[in-house]
Amino acid sequence: MKILKNLNILYVEDEETIIDKYSYFLEECCNNIYIARDGEEAYKMYKENKIHLIIMDLLIPKLNGIALARKIRQDDDTIAMIALTAHSDREILLDIVDLNFSSYLIKPVGRTDLMQALLKISKKVDGGRSIPLPCDCSWDTKSKTLFCNDESIFLTRRELKLFELLVEKAGSPCSDDEIFFYVWGDEFDKVITNSSIRTLVKNLRKKIPVDLIKNQYGVGYKISF
Repeated sequence: MKILKNLNILYVEDEETIIDKYSYFLEECCNNIYIARDGEEAYKMYKENKIHLIIMDLLIPKLNGIALARKIRQDDDTIAMIALTAHSDREILLDIVDLNFSSYLIKPVGRTDLMQALLKISKKVDGGRSIPLPCDCSWDTKSKTLFCNDESIFLTRRELKLFELLVEKAGSPCSDDEIFFYVWGDEFDKVITNSSIRTLVKNLRKKIPVDLIKNQYGVGYKISF
């Protein structure tokens, strides 16, 4: 529970009875709670405040939850989001996966289920540290941000996943199969080839020092710590 006390949560819900049910509960858990009743208001609050976690009903007025999440992902590829939905059909689940939601809960949501999701996510949001890397770079595990010469480097979602995997391997080479599973494992409807990995690595290398990622021939890619 102490971890949650450090977080600012944006709660997006348009039903007043549900807001009344959970707002007090969330206020007791977190540092600050911001409540929005439609997608446009939610995006405005997100832009104006330091938000660590967004809990959103997907069926909200003016800008629905999926459209809101897409808009937020254009600004921030890593902010934690929990989807609340009354449906679990394939199309919605694919959108949730594609937009990198941390969790989704089927309504009506029990407080125990919501608390478990919050605790699981908060450990990732608040429990980070900075890992020094070669070439005057560092990796912030809390925000999942790469810094080179004290400047943050923008990474796409797949580039971010690849770099996160390389850091987690701590100098051990990553095989093509490992990269396939980690980067594209949730895109089960797409055909991925070895050239997809080559292209991903090539594009990533354009943004970082040339010697940061090394290719160990016949074994895989790695960062030499």
